[in-house]
Amino acid sequence: MKNMRTQYMVLSFMAAFVVFLTLFSETLSAEEVQYPVSAYSAKELAKVREWEKTWSGKTIDTKNVNQVSEYLPESYVDIYKNPEKWGAPPGENITAIILPYNQIIETKGMIEATKKYAPLVKTHPDGSIANYGDIAGIPYPHPKTGLEIAWNVDFNNHGDTEHFMRDGPNINPKQRTERTSKQEQWYLTFMHRTEIDPKPVLSTKKGILRGTFVHMYEPPEFINTRYYNLRFVDSAKDDVTYFWYAQFRRIRRLSTTHRTDSIDGTDLCYDDEFFWDGHIQRNTYEYKGKKDLLCCRHQDTSKFNRPNGQIMSNDLMLERLNTLVVDVISKDPNYLYSKRVWYVDPETYIILWTEIYDQKGRFWKCFMQNTGNNQTAKGETKNNIMGSVFVDYQRIHGGHSTSEMKGVSVELDTNMFSITNLQRTY
Repeated sequence: MKNMRTQYMVLSFMAAFVVFLTLFSETLSAEEVQYPVSAYSAKELAKVREWEKTWSGKTIDTKNVNQVSEYLPESYVDIYKNPEKWGAPPGENITAIILPYNQIIETKGMIEATKKYAPLVKTHPDGSIANYGDIAGIPYPHPKTGLEIAWNVDFNNHGDTEHFMRDGPNINPKQRTERTSKQEQWYLTFMHRTEIDPKPVLSTKKGILRGTFVHMYEPPEFINTRYYNLRFVDSAKDDVTYFWYAQFRRIRRLSTTHRTDSIDGTDLCYDDEFFWDGHIQRNTYEYKGKKDLLCCRHQDTSKFNRPNGQIMSNDLMLERLNTLVVDVISKDPNYLYSKRVWYVDPETYIILWTEIYDQKGRFWKCFMQNTGNNQTAKGETKNNIMGSVFVDYQRIHGGHSTSEMKGVSVELDTNMFSITNLQRTY
């Protein structure tokens, strides 16, 4: 009996010691996570600051764009060099203003979640995250592969919720004509939450990852048309998207085969939201290195100045940023695009630029994201998308959107993602 008691005490001690080691190693790993990060090392930043002594505060236009062309996609250099081709009034320029680089610091919630969960990330052999639904923050604060960068993009929760008004004209610069579009949008993450309790998961009951609700006001024929989209954690499960067509008073479910259809004659398909709006597992990702680009990260939308018919606003506020470059190729050989190239902000994991190639491998489109800082409901600052520029270089066509933010990290009712809510009277 005494020997059995001794063995039991030894086993209990060993079990307690294993638990202690596990907790200690997790705590140590969390302390070792260096986050937030800067896009530049101290040495690199010194070179940028030297360059800024010449360029900070200057306006880019047709006269000097060649001098900064190495920091812009070639396709956008053409917009500044040939403004009338892209809808500028005769004799006028399309302009941008260069600002100093300014590091973006994420919210306290995002920082805490990254330090807590990044050491706990578990992966399957195919690179997918095994505990995907149980964690939040940036899973790979120091990514080494294209897939890790893609997961970081996926985990950007946009503040858990967003509510904004979007004005997005569809533009024909050759004729300087526009077809206006205006919509109100709500975005809610059910998982990877860092700002609003409960965290990191709102509910796992139906396996929902995030929901989007859109109410359309323009063009006139779509007034009060609404739709919602639900994405699920299970990548094998198709999105659920329901439309309420107010003019016909009919509900229609959108087939997943329509996700690559043009949205109302624009240069966008449904997968283009955030410059990628789909499951990460649908693509392959190859990290190509880093590239300094002039990016719009601290845009004051009140300073937008876009003449009618012009493809993009004047006076976009651009700053140098050492972006992460990733080649993105769909696993579906019949997919609309043969390749995307992402240029990702390493501080926010928002895709700031994307170049797109058609099924024959020809350059087709280049999109630019404009971001800005917004105050959250918790009184913090969150850098989110404030607008975009969409240019189709084969059709000489494009679009421009501006988002007026109404709320970030605000409470939203999950019942809004329902057919009943689609049909309610306005």
